[in-house]
Amino acid sequence: MSEITLPNCLSIETINKISTQRNEPSWLTEKRIQALEIFDPLPLPESKYTKIKGFNPEILNPHVSGNPNKVLFDINKLDIFIVQANLSTKYHISPKYADKVIVLPLSDALRRYEELIREKIFTKFKYDRNKFSALHLALLNAGVFIYIPDNVELDRPIYIVNEVQAENAGIFSHNLILVGRNSHATIVEENHCCLGNEYAVVTNISEIFGGEGSNVNFIHINNLASGIYNYVERIFVPEKDAKINFIGNWLGGKLTISRHEAFLEKPGAELRDVQITFGNDNQHFDLTSHTQHISPYTKSDVVMRGVLKDKARAVFYGLVDIEKDAHDSDSFLSEHAMLLNPGARANAIPSLQIKNANVRAGHGATVGQIDEEQIFYLVSRGLTESEARKTIVEGFLLPAFDEIRIDFVRERIQEMIHQKWNT
Repeated sequence: MSEITLPNCLSIETINKISTQRNEPSWLTEKRIQALEIFDPLPLPESKYTKIKGFNPEILNPHVSGNPNKVLFDINKLDIFIVQANLSTKYHISPKYADKVIVLPLSDALRRYEELIREKIFTKFKYDRNKFSALHLALLNAGVFIYIPDNVELDRPIYIVNEVQAENAGIFSHNLILVGRNSHATIVEENHCCLGNEYAVVTNISEIFGGEGSNVNFIHINNLASGIYNYVERIFVPEKDAKINFIGNWLGGKLTISRHEAFLEKPGAELRDVQITFGNDNQHFDLTSHTQHISPYTKSDVVMRGVLKDKARAVFYGLVDIEKDAHDSDSFLSEHAMLLNPGARANAIPSLQIKNANVRAGHGATVGQIDEEQIFYLVSRGLTESEARKTIVEGFLLPAFDEIRIDFVRERIQEMIHQKWNT
């Protein structure tokens, strides 16, 4: 396992500076210090398939500002958005929605809604999991608070746009999303970058709570630049008869380590977790989806699909735990990877732990090269070999694309994949 010396930016002075600049309550500063104290002995999130090289936390700058008016995204057409350019923010809610949703930088929200945030934040997040999770809390310097009251149905998506604009930036962003009873919302989060292959580190932690009977759609696009290390955790907590539908697109970054964790603690809670990966060059994606069925009549469907070319690597860990009291639960786990050339590699590792016989649970996993017979058939029908390969890949990913109901978001993702195909 790789060794890391305590980075220069990890100090009481750094924490006090961040806390003072953000005017934070003392309880959060105390949690930061706790994370600092345990950072050094914690391991990196490595495994048999993932080794972390070139990660240099000692040179990170956790104080870097940016320009939210110059992000690589046209925000003017959006009704509800928040932009984070490095640590600088800009946000807007159209008057039509002003009484239906609260969208604020987390630092601002802590001053206005401290008790509500303190009740929910970090309740499921384990900052002592590894070095990245401790680093995230110790240097937390960005993030978004979204609150949707009961019985609200938003007909426009909430957009979170995160852009890295500086080399050696350390962006540690924490989102807290609270959706009220019987409310419906769609949230689109896009992480991208104006850098080339310059080094930076980005952590994204999101805690998403869906109230009873709510419906939350969350679409994520990761299009970070080729020098960025990205550590992600998403925590899903749907209440009774609530549904969380997540669609993630992993396209960018040098190294991406992501962990999704769902707690289905109330009857009728549902999760659908769909993740799409397209890797090229030397990209590495280490993706985990862990669903815990704790109550009866809960449901989950996890789909992980990856396409790898060049020397890219993907590892899919699917974990489903059905506890002894979770009778009549329904779960399916699917992991599939397509390799476009011999240098690409993928590992699909599904796991089911079932402690109640009165459930439905299954899984499927495949890893294989692109089918040469399909290529031959399409070429014989007039396509070039490149066109044939593209057609097969698009068909492989189509079931996941069909989940994206916002046309311009789906088209944007397809355009990004086409760009990666041609590099």
